[in-house]
Amino acid sequence: MSEKPFAGRVEDDSETSEVTPKVSDILDSKELGQRIERINEAIRTQLLEEDGEPAILYETTRHLILAGGKRIRSLLLILCAEAVGGDIEEALPYAVATEFIQTASLIHDDIIDEDKLRRGVETTHEKFGRKMAIIAGDLLVAKAIKMVGEQSTPDLLTYVASGAITMCEGEAADLLMSTNGRREVYTKKHYLDVVRMKTVAFMTSAAKVGATIGKANQQQTAAIIEYAENLGYAFQIRDDILDVIATQNGTGKSVLSDLKGSRCNFLLAHALEESSEEKRDRCIKLLDNGELYYALQLIDETHAVEYGTRITKQYIETAKDAIRNRDFKNEENLKHLADFVIQRLY
Repeated sequence: MSEKPFAGRVEDDSETSEVTPKVSDILDSKELGQRIERINEAIRTQLLEEDGEPAILYETTRHLILAGGKRIRSLLLILCAEAVGGDIEEALPYAVATEFIQTASLIHDDIIDEDKLRRGVETTHEKFGRKMAIIAGDLLVAKAIKMVGEQSTPDLLTYVASGAITMCEGEAADLLMSTNGRREVYTKKHYLDVVRMKTVAFMTSAAKVGATIGKANQQQTAAIIEYAENLGYAFQIRDDILDVIATQNGTGKSVLSDLKGSRCNFLLAHALEESSEEKRDRCIKLLDNGELYYALQLIDETHAVEYGTRITKQYIETAKDAIRNRDFKNEENLKHLADFVIQRLY
């Protein structure tokens, strides 16, 4: 799939968006769609059958996660378990816990970034207020711990927790990038270091949990981890591309959120590295003042969308190579998931 370079026009993100389509309706693979529906069913069971008080807290907690989502991490966990003979029913509680932790991080991210839209609906803090949204995120993490604790061995619990810890460290590093105003952080190297913590580590932990449930051997686990790592980098770069080129109606979330928050985006990092020092200094100064037009102009001039798409494809091919001809029981499903990461529209 090829991308057209960004042409300098961004749709106004003040309009109401249509609800984000279900991933299961977009995936080419019927089998993956069925697994996503099974994950969604398990999520609904957990959130709708285990109610509590005050009722508004549980309504807040359900708001974002029941609005949909890509379910990439939970699907990855299940596929990695199935790849080595694991059972989906055994993997499901961990998959749901993974979604709870991921959704909690999104709720808190939206508060930090002051975003108004996520998954085609109001962000949790916009609908229920910042304070209740923070508590709802905390409740999702607590529910995840409870689910894992009821099922888990010490190793599995450690994998889940370690991935979440590193994700928090990555989010903090990303936040510091937007508040410190340090020019040296706007590089692809620094970007990839942050993504390794913010995105890749949690995907890798989900894959390791799945592999462990399926009782993978050392060679199988290494292949699965390599697959998940490359998937994580590809996922985040694709996310950055969509942040720049997609209209709000296409993504179901606020657009240009990275640039608005002065956080580094892969396309921005590439554009700055390819530009003169004078242009780089001007761009950073304007971003610090909340002006985005020049950053978008440099992204366009340096063909950063095309470059980012090419790099994403390379990560996806490396991910597929890692699991190719390894006697995994669901190699084609793993490849379908990798393809979806680069083809997704939101």
